[in-house]
Amino acid sequence: MACESQAKQHMGPNEKKFKDIPNTIITYKKNDGYAYYLSSSRSHFEAMEIYINDIPFKKYYNGDNSAVMHPINDYILQSGTQTVRIKYISESGMPFRVDFSSAMDIMTLKIGQEFSLGKRHTIYETPTITNRDNPDYQDFAGTGLMVFEDQFTFEAKVPYHFTGWTESQDLTKLKPKQLEKEIVEAYQNVINIFKNKDRETLFDLLYQLEFEKTQSKYFDDKLFYKFSVEGHDFVLENPSVKFYPLENYEVKIYGQGKIVTLESTTDKGESPMRFEAVFTNKRTGKKFEGISDIRILFHKPKDSSTLVPIR
Repeated sequence: MACESQAKQHMGPNEKKFKDIPNTIITYKKNDGYAYYLSSSRSHFEAMEIYINDIPFKKYYNGDNSAVMHPINDYILQSGTQTVRIKYISESGMPFRVDFSSAMDIMTLKIGQEFSLGKRHTIYETPTITNRDNPDYQDFAGTGLMVFEDQFTFEAKVPYHFTGWTESQDLTKLKPKQLEKEIVEAYQNVINIFKNKDRETLFDLLYQLEFEKTQSKYFDDKLFYKFSVEGHDFVLENPSVKFYPLENYEVKIYGQGKIVTLESTTDKGESPMRFEAVFTNKRTGKKFEGISDIRILFHKPKDSSTLVPIR
């Protein structure tokens, strides 16, 4: 980016530490563990929400869909049993039909293995029941419902072990108004940091978040720069970035009560932390105006009175 040389000249200790993350994480070998990917499909584009270990993974509304394999290691804190919960919601105003179906595939790769060599298999399919009128047919188990929830588990082998939010404070014990006040202030603080171009405060605030993400996704320095630095630099330095007011939100609690975030009430499944900017199409090089959002999950560590980013 054009601003990168300028940023390097004025790099403070927090930013230097942040950008040194790839050099401080443990480098794993191929047989130490796996990278995991998850994809989903459904026959009718009703709304679908997917949670991994009670953390929101994908939320598809208004006909949105994506059949690509998405990495999920940063939802996995340690080896063992992982839980995926799915929620299907009728957006048509009509109950689910007998022919609704959905499936999820998981793919595993050894660390550093080429993506094309991954082993992919279907790990979940929506349950069915025998049709009462014709025993030769199987109907969707949620037929006639407006909302249907289900879950499944899978075993993961990873070489890292993060405490993450598991030992954090139970936020459900706070009064709803107090929790809302704290999470709104936390979101507004991040917006203000970006607006003030306060690189040192931002990189200090996001250090643990990005450290765990880099470690769990096995990023090298190139991938770290692409996925963990470029985006922050863009929002910090691009003069076209203009944040919208923080509004039309609702408080959501996840992680067995230990994670809190804000979600938009007008754009379901998206964050209310939104900004407009002039972006560049990486394939064509053409510039275009667009709107993006930033989702952050917060927790309150033990013996802390402050919400801090965790994912």
